[in-house]
This record gives sequence, structure tokens and C-alpha cells, in this order.
Amino acid sequence: MSTLDPNRWQTVSPYLDQALELPEGQRTAWLATLREQDPSLVADLQTFLEEHRLLARRRFLERSPEVVPGHPALEGQSIGAYTLLSPIGQGGMGTVWLARRSDGRYERRVAVKFPSLALLGGGGGERFKREGSFLGRLSHPHIADLVDAGVSADGQPYLVLEHVDGDPIDRYCDGVGLDVESRVRLFLDVLAAVAHAHANLIVHRDIKPSNVLVTTDGQVKLLDFGIAKLLESESSEGAGTQLTREGGGAMTPEYAAPEQITGGQVTTATDVYALGVLLYLLLTGEHPAGAGPHSAAELVKAIVETEPPRPSEVVGPPRLSREAASTNAAKRSTTSEKLQRALRGDLDTILAKSLKKLPRERYASVTALADDVRRYLKHEPIYARPDTLAYRTAKFVRRNRTAVALASLAVLGPMAFGLAMTFQARTIARERDRAERVSEFLVDLFQVSDPGKSLGNTVTAREVLDRGAAQLEKGLEDEPQTQASLLQTMGNVYRHLGLYEKSEELLERAAVLRERILGKDDPLTLESRQLEILAIYPQGRNKEAEARCRSLLASARRVLGEDHPGTLAVLNTLAVTIDNQARPAEALQIHRQVLEKYRRILGPDHQQTLWSLNNVGWGLFESGRPAEAEKLVREAAERSSRARGAAYPDTLWFQQNLVDILVELHRSSEAEALERAIIETRRRVLGPDHGDTLNAESNLARILGQAKRYDEAERIYSRVLPELRRVRGEGHPSTLNTMYSLASVVYWETGRFDEAERMLVDTYESARRAHQDYSAAIASYNLACLAARGRDKEKALGWLRKSVESGLADSDGMIQDPDLHFLQNDPEFQRLVAAAKANPTQVTPLVQR
Repeated sequence: MSTLDPNRWQTVSPYLDQALELPEGQRTAWLATLREQDPSLVADLQTFLEEHRLLARRRFLERSPEVVPGHPALEGQSIGAYTLLSPIGQGGMGTVWLARRSDGRYERRVAVKFPSLALLGGGGGERFKREGSFLGRLSHPHIADLVDAGVSADGQPYLVLEHVDGDPIDRYCDGVGLDVESRVRLFLDVLAAVAHAHANLIVHRDIKPSNVLVTTDGQVKLLDFGIAKLLESESSEGAGTQLTREGGGAMTPEYAAPEQITGGQVTTATDVYALGVLLYLLLTGEHPAGAGPHSAAELVKAIVETEPPRPSEVVGPPRLSREAASTNAAKRSTTSEKLQRALRGDLDTILAKSLKKLPRERYASVTALADDVRRYLKHEPIYARPDTLAYRTAKFVRRNRTAVALASLAVLGPMAFGLAMTFQARTIARERDRAERVSEFLVDLFQVSDPGKSLGNTVTAREVLDRGAAQLEKGLEDEPQTQASLLQTMGNVYRHLGLYEKSEELLERAAVLRERILGKDDPLTLESRQLEILAIYPQGRNKEAEARCRSLLASARRVLGEDHPGTLAVLNTLAVTIDNQARPAEALQIHRQVLEKYRRILGPDHQQTLWSLNNVGWGLFESGRPAEAEKLVREAAERSSRARGAAYPDTLWFQQNLVDILVELHRSSEAEALERAIIETRRRVLGPDHGDTLNAESNLARILGQAKRYDEAERIYSRVLPELRRVRGEGHPSTLNTMYSLASVVYWETGRFDEAERMLVDTYESARRAHQDYSAAIASYNLACLAARGRDKEKALGWLRKSVESGLADSDGMIQDPDLHFLQNDPEFQRLVAAAKANPTQVTPLVQR
């Protein structure tokens, strides 16, 4: 029976597959043509084809072999150049025998693998052949080598593999008493082997302790690619092959990823999950699903639905008795208390990210996982975001960034609608122009001032603004159109200062005046109504804002036309209100439509086009595509800088969005440098105590805190927060964001939970007073998580109830949140989950999804 070395088999195998698919007549002609190119290849093919004909005649796949591989009767038999010595393993995929080289050329012990009979009866025969092909691709010190492959005299295919004399990795670690750091270093070798397989487009799909052996001298060897899968096969648009269809169900359930259980797509993220399970087991001694045995239903539920507890929580009381915890820790050459401390923090975070239920939320690659493991060993900040208050706060800050995307509409909105002025509006052009000159003066004045900044000894800018608003009611009664223009401008100034209730009041009065004078369908009336919406949704009234947008959009399309800039401005606002209700895909689709039309109508460098470009980029960012987002937002920032200067407000906002994207891409140094440049520009243009300058400094503190530079972060927060309270007020989003960040990236992360709780309570109360329902919902949710962390059930449920009652809680996040895990079976918790699920306008700033 013929055998080939692995490299030659890898060359011949694809041609053999092709030859077997051809009818006899076509095959002869095909071989004749191929012989002219490679006679030796055809000679090998004809040898195998002849053997195939003989085996087919014997119908070897339709009957059981006389001797079952693994049966003692095989002992002493020869397979090619090897003599079988004894069985060393048997499973669903096949049987493995210890063998020695017996042709006298050299001495070597090997492992000979035979596929099981069930495997040969279906697509598994193809799968077994592919295993040899896969192994032929791989050459790595931590992957068991393929030595040979062939078919025995009685028609039994086999693989000859490097024999690894070692123990499963978990047994080895416990046997020699490796500590946590040593186990992590050993695990890096496993990651290197899997990364090499992925680099060759191979997903293992069955990573488990018995497939990762460690020799007596501490060398890791990854085994068994029996159900491995070629990534490149995923590119096919057609139906899956038999191998893909049948191989998809082959797995070891305890180490399967959720997508394997549910029949989803298998990718490199599948191996990342299995590696997370393996590391969890090595570090804690327990499977993420908990101590077994598990029924099939329990195991499926644990893998697909239940978030595993933090590793640091399962190695000590109350999870384990003191005696069991001590015994478990002794296997890791430490005490229970020290083991908990070693796992708490970075290792908890690394494993939480590896074991995410959704593949896109895990590490993007095994290499990325290995990078964080190395950073842990070097005591450097890891890249993974912990599922803690810090992470949730970052999400909150991110989602509120969309509000900023409309800041330019205070100026650009009137410009867009102005293009639609009708003949009737032209008759009052002189009054409007005069009002707009006054408007420009007021915008310039309040853009460099703050509501609490004193003008002189006793008067603040807010007082001047309030006095001006009151005078408008009396002084311009005989000039209603000028009065409406100034009301609109002052409403926009209030909006920029975060005083949304007053802003809405003035903008509504402007809209009513214009509707009475010009009619409800006049472009200026539509403009006022659109700006009014911009003051509504920051108050947490996103449903109302969306409904108003849709009604206004219908009017704009009828009056201005589908592609008019004024219509597109309303469409853009609609997209933001949708995004604020956690419908990013729908919002992104609208933003793309708007961008395409702005480019065509206004040109690529128009500021409205650049804002739309930024909005599409931000939508991609929120959809988990930061690399694509960076390109668009960076383009918007660079075009704005070239056209209007580096200090132009829109340029700075685009750069601020770029900072957040860079942080997500783990380019924290670049993000910090850009944030410092933004601060310097804002200080120079706006002054050191302007709200936008202070907000940029708060963002810098957040970046430093996430990099574990807690002292630097706290110093900035301590200075910025009182100023923001004075300048912008307790209820402004910038102030609330800063309060959240201080609680999360400093107090929570440094273990100062009492201070974190006090700050969160202050945030909740400030948000409620300011009618910032969104912020109040997040504060109450995080307070629930904090109470849950301390196992205070009643307090946790109380805060969670407030979050759900706001209409902004996320049922999936509640179920998946590890802090709330211990409440899963509580009837009140289940009722709250059901209530959140019934709400059609959920948002998801709380847990990564």
C-alpha cells in the first residue's frame, strides 16, 4: 500500500480529489494532459487510483473491517514502516496507537491515528483526510508534527503523528504545583500554537486539556486537528460542503463556544472562546459553567446564556469551603486569599472578554489575547475593557457624543433652510438680515462665555441672557419676525449652554410666531421646529423627538423636496434620535443616505457634508467597526482643518470623536496626545474655564484613568468637576459625564466603593432634577451593580427598579451582567427583566453587546 511524505501528499491530494470526481473517460484525457506537465505527479495519481479501484471493488466503506482499530489483535501488526505496540487513546473521532519505526532506517516512537468506523461511514472520511492536509500545513514547536499518512493493506486510512509523552495541561500544572504566573506563561505557548494555525487559515475547534499535552520538560504540544476547519471555506457563497455540514456538529460540548452549540458560524473567535475556557480552568480549577456534573440542558444553558462568575470569585468562600479553597490554592503554590488577589483585576477582565457570548465581543484574534496576557505579565495596562462601571461609563460618554454631532446645526440649520426661502419670505429680507447680524453678535458673545462667568463685578452671562430673553417679549412686539429670529438665536445659545428647558421654551415661541405669520409650511417655520427638536432629545425625550422628526420630515419633503438641504437636516436629526434609542444599524443607514446626498448637492468640503461624514464614522464606531470609523472621522477632521482652520469648533469636535476611536483601537498614547492638543487649542481660543475646555480636560482624565494612571486622573477631575458645576450646572451632560468618570475610573477601580456610591447617588439626583432620564437610568443601574457586588439584594433591586422604570433599561444587559448574576433566579429580578424586555425603546450603554 502506497505512502507519501507529508509535503508530497499535500501536493498530490488536491489532484486526487479532482481525479476521483471525473468520469472514467474524462479522467483518462485529463491525466494525459497533466502528464505533459508533471509525469511524476501522474505516476503517483495512477498508483492511488488503482488502489482506490481495488478497495472500491472490495466495498471497504460498506462493511466493517475484520479487525477494529484499537482492538488488542492489532498489536504487533505493521502499518507502512511502523509496528503497532499498544492503544494509547480512543474517542469519537478515532483510535490512537503507540507505534515504532520498524524498517531499520532509524528508531522513533510515533502515534498512529485511525478514524472510527462511524467517521468512515459519513463525511468523516473526508474530514480525516483533511486533518492530514491541515497538519501538513503546520510547522510549529508547540504543534505535534505530522510524520506520515497513508492507507493500510486492508483499506484503513491512517495518520502517523509525533508521539508526545506528556500529561494534559491541567493535570501537569496541578502535578508540579505551578503558580498563577507560571500557568499564564505556559498558556502563552498554547496561544502561539493556535495563532500559527490561524495564520494558516485553520481553526482547531476542539481545544481542551486532553488536546494540549505538556511533556516532562515543560514543552507544550497541541494535538488533534480532527475537526479542524479551513477558514477559507467560509468565503464560498454557495451551500456548505459535506465536510462543513457534518463537521460543524463535531465538538466536545464542555469546551464548545456558544456559536458551536447554536449552529452559528465557526471562526477564529471560536478558538478564542475555548482558550478562555482552558485558561479559566487552569487558573481556578473549575469550568466556567461551574462544578459538574451537568445535564445536557444545564450545560447548553450555561454556555449559551449564563455569564460565568469572575475567576477571582470562584476560588474562595462563599463559593468554596475554606478547606476546599485552601486545597485548590495549594495546587497553585499559594493561599486562597493570595489566589483571589492574583486573579482579581486584569485576569478577571481578560477571561471575561475571552468568554463573551457573542463572537464579535471577544478578542479580535488569538494574537490580541496573547498581547494582553503578555501585558499582564509585564504589569502593563491591558487593552481589554473590564465590564465594570468604568466600561459602562465609557459607553455612556460614547453614546452622548452623538448629541455633539448636531452642535453645528445651530448655525448650519438656518443656512440649509435659508436656501429654501420663498417669495413671501424675501419680502422681509431686510428685517431678517438685521436680526441675523444681531444673532451673529450674540452667538460670538456667548460662544466664548459661560452661564456662570461674571461680566463685571456682579453680573453673570446667564443673567444677561435671561434679561435679554425677557426684553424680547416687550421690546419687539411690533416686529414679530425679528422677534422670532432673536428668540430662535437665544434659544440656541441656551441649548449650547445645556439649559435645554429654557432653550425649548424660546425655540417653541419662535416657531409659534413664525407659524402665525408665515404659515406652518414656510421654510423658516420648519427651521424653527427642527431646532426645537434639538432641545428636546437631550432631555431624554427621544421617542417624542423621533415622532416630531418624522412629522416634520413629511412636511419638509412636501415643501422643499426630497434632496433639499433643509430636508436632509431633518433627516440627520431623525437619525440621531434613532441612534439614541439603541438602533444603530437603522441610524447608520440614514446617515449614509444623507452623506451621499450632501456630497452630491453641497460638495465634499461643505461643513454640513463633513458633519455627515463624521456621523457615518461614528455610526460605524458604535457598530463595532472602529478601524473603518477612524478613516471617516479623521477625513472629516482633516478636511475641516484645511477649509476652516485647526481651531474651528467643528474641527475640534471631529478630533474629539477621533480620540475616542483611538482609545477603542488601543492607541492610547496617540489618543492622549491628540486630547492634549485639543485642550491647548480650546484654552487659547475659548479660555481655560470655558465649558468646552473643561470637558476636554475631563476626557483626558478618563483616558489617564483607563490607563491606570489614577493619581493623575483624580487630580484633573478634582479641579474640573467644581468648575463644570459652576459653569454648566449640575444637570449638564458634561458635568454628569465627569461625575460618572470620577466614580468609575478612579473610585471604583481603586476600591473606594463608598466614594463611588456617593458620587453615583449625586449623579442620579442631579440627572433627575435636570430631567436627564437617560443619565439617571445609567446612574441607577450602576448603583444596582455596586449594591450587587456587595451582595445587598434589596438595595440592588431597588436601584434596578428605578432604571427599569425610566424605560431605558436593557433586558439583555441585565441578564448578561456578571454583577447581577446572583439575582438571576429572584422573582423580582425576573419581573424587572420582563418589564425591560417589553419596552420597545431600550438603549444599551450598560454592557458590551
